[in-house]
Amino acid sequence: MNLQQLDIYYRFCQSKNVTKVAREMNLKQPTVSFHLKKLRDSLGVILYEQKGEETVLTSAGSMLYQYAEKILLLVSEAERVMKDYQSYKRGELQIGASTIPASYVLPPICSQFHVKRPNVQITLHVHSAPTIIKMVEAKQVDFGIVSIQPLQHSLLLCKAIVPDRLVFVHSPDHPLAEKEQITLEDIEQVPIYIHQSGSTRQIIDKWVEREKLSLHIQMELTSIEAIKQMVILGTGATILSERAVEEEVKQNKLAVRPLPNFIHDRSISVIYRHDRPISPLMQEFMTDVFRSV
Repeated sequence: MNLQQLDIYYRFCQSKNVTKVAREMNLKQPTVSFHLKKLRDSLGVILYEQKGEETVLTSAGSMLYQYAEKILLLVSEAERVMKDYQSYKRGELQIGASTIPASYVLPPICSQFHVKRPNVQITLHVHSAPTIIKMVEAKQVDFGIVSIQPLQHSLLLCKAIVPDRLVFVHSPDHPLAEKEQITLEDIEQVPIYIHQSGSTRQIIDKWVEREKLSLHIQMELTSIEAIKQMVILGTGATILSERAVEEEVKQNKLAVRPLPNFIHDRSISVIYRHDRPISPLMQEFMTDVFRSV
């Protein structure tokens, strides 16, 4: 068993098509079939079976597929890290980020980093915080920058960068703008535009449950920018990261208020595997993030 055989097997498990694997790897179809047979013979177990037109992995084949995925990811990671050490001016960074840091924190940092390191390729994977955590676990990204509550995880280290407070957001012309403080009862009476899913929604739902609130949800949306526009144009309000509305508050398009009885324990944090070597490029980028926010 060698890396080429594992790579071929991993791709075959994904597509169940020898011709497609041969095309992806620029090999001849008989060569792919030969390596699959060689792998099976060397291991002495049946890895997959043909049932009609469908190729089905055996239990041994499924286990090998999982190992192949981990091994190939580890090899790819090792190659990237070694490239970093070969030439500090070249390389690549695979970064995972949740919506708030990806939209309102990282753009200027990435731009400035590119000026310093024009030959470094940064790939930014933007997903919900739970998804980014899974990607860091699986070594699909080098590290993640997410808005998250304190995290206890056996595989991951989490270092808070800056607090990420949630606030009640409404138009400066809203009747609530005249009140010095808003109450839970005030919030219950206002139509709410809210994010459909994600870590922010989970935190809000926990707060609503704890305080036994009955929110008047006017609309659920998947875009923070769309939520802000609805609040600017309408009579409703929302609950968002304070960082997400900084510009609109400066321009007097939106106003923010503290949430009553809300526990603020969320931070924008960097997460990475404790067994993941920190390359020079990773360290430089992380340092830039800590310095900039």
